[in-house]
Amino acid sequence: MGTETGQPLPGPENSEGGRHARRARSALRGELLAFLAVSLFALLAVAGATIALSGWIARDNQLGDAERVASRIAEQIVEPLLRPSRGGLQGNRTQLDILLDSRVEDGSVTAFLVWTAEGHILYSSDPAEEGQTLEVSDDLAAALDGQLVSEVDEDPEGARGGPVIEVYVPMTVEGQALVFETYFPSGNLERAAALLRSRIVPLAVGALAVLELVQIPLVVSLARRLSRHEAERTQLAISNLVASDRERREIAADVHDGPVQELAGVSYALSALRPAVPEEHRAIVDRVVLAVRSSVASLRRLMVQIYPPDLSGPGLATALEDLAGPLRERGMTVHVEEEAQPAMSPSAASVLYRTAREALANITKHAEADTVWIRLAAAYHDGLPAVRLTVADDGAGLPPAALDGARDKHGLPTPSGDEAREPGHLGLRLVRDRLVEAGGALTVDERPGGGVVLDAVVPAMHGD
Repeated sequence: MGTETGQPLPGPENSEGGRHARRARSALRGELLAFLAVSLFALLAVAGATIALSGWIARDNQLGDAERVASRIAEQIVEPLLRPSRGGLQGNRTQLDILLDSRVEDGSVTAFLVWTAEGHILYSSDPAEEGQTLEVSDDLAAALDGQLVSEVDEDPEGARGGPVIEVYVPMTVEGQALVFETYFPSGNLERAAALLRSRIVPLAVGALAVLELVQIPLVVSLARRLSRHEAERTQLAISNLVASDRERREIAADVHDGPVQELAGVSYALSALRPAVPEEHRAIVDRVVLAVRSSVASLRRLMVQIYPPDLSGPGLATALEDLAGPLRERGMTVHVEEEAQPAMSPSAASVLYRTAREALANITKHAEADTVWIRLAAAYHDGLPAVRLTVADDGAGLPPAALDGARDKHGLPTPSGDEAREPGHLGLRLVRDRLVEAGGALTVDERPGGGVVLDAVVPAMHGD
C-alpha cells in the first residue's frame, strides 16, 4: 500500500475509501436489519400480550355477568320459593322446575343445584342428583361463609360437558344457610374473548405498525446521514494519511539526497586523505570518519522510520536489525530471530514494523533491560495465515497498577489518571488500533522471569 510501504500505488484514496465505504454500507444494513428485527419482535410481543389480555378481560367480564345472573335468579326465584312460609320446596317444586328448566332449555344455563351446609343436594335440575351428600368443596365452603364465588371449571363433574362457568351464591332461607350453584356454558366466554380480540388487537398492533412505518423512513434517513458523515470523516482521515505519507516521502528523499550524500562524501574524502595526514594525526581522522559514518547510519535509520521501504520480503528482518541498532549502542543485547513465515503484504509488514518500533522505543525509555528478544514467525489468526511478532525484554516489567488493574478487550492494561496520558501508553494504543484495523490482535503481559512480552499478530495478506 502506498501509504504504508514506500511504494505508492495509483489511487490509494480510492482503495482505502472503498473498503471503508463497503464496511460503512455493511454496518448500515446490519443496523437497519437489527431495527426491523426489533420492530417485528415488538409487534409480535404486543400482539401476544394483547391476545392474552383480551382473554383475561373477557374472562373477568363473563364471570361478572354470570355472578349477576345467578344472584338475580337466587334472589328473585329460588329463595322466595324455598321459604317454608310459602310452601317450601315441596309446595313449589313444579313452579320452580318450570322457571329454571326454561333457562336450561334455552341454553343460557347448563344446570342448577341448591346445597345445604352439610353438603346435601337439596335441589337439582337433574333429579338423579337430588338427595346426594358430597364432601364440601372449598368453593362451597366459601359460599357458606357468605362469599359470592365464581370460577371457570375446565373439567366439571357429571354429564354437563365442559368447560363451564360455576357460580356459588350464598342464601339464607328463614335462618338456614344454603348455597345456590349455577353452571353456565363457557361458549359465551370464548365468543366474548374472540370479539374482544377482534377489536383490541387490530387497534393496538395497527397503531404500533403505523408508528413503525413512520419511523422506518426517519431511521433510514438518519442512518444514511450518519453513514455519509462517517464516510466523510474516513475520507478526511485517509486524505490526511496520504498527505502525511507524501510529506514523509519528501522529507526522506531530502535527507537522502542532502545530508546523507554529503556526509557520505565527507567520509570518502577523509578516507582518501588519510594517507596524506601525518601519522600522529591519523587517529583523529579515524575518529572523525567513524563519527561521520555513525551519523550517516543514524540518518539512514531515521529515513526508515520516517518512510519505511518495502518490508514485505526479507526486508522486514533487516529493518528490525536496524531498529535494534540504537539499543545495542546503549549496551543492550538484542537477538533478532526470523522463522519461516508466509509471504505477507506490504501493509501487513508495515504494521508489524511500526509495532516493533513502538515496542523498542518503550523498552529504551522505561524497561531498564539488559536483553531484548525480537522474533518473527508464521501463525494463524481467525483461521487465516498470519505473521506473529514477539518482542520481549528482561527489564522492570509492568507497573503494579497495570498488573492489578483492568484490561481492555484487546488484552492491554487499562491505565488511569496521569498514567493514561503518558506518551508510551498513547503510542501503544495507537499501535493496537492499527493492528485491530488490520484484522490482527495485540497483547502485553509479564514475561516469566521478569520483563514484558508484547505479542502482535496480523493477517499476512492484509491490504491486498
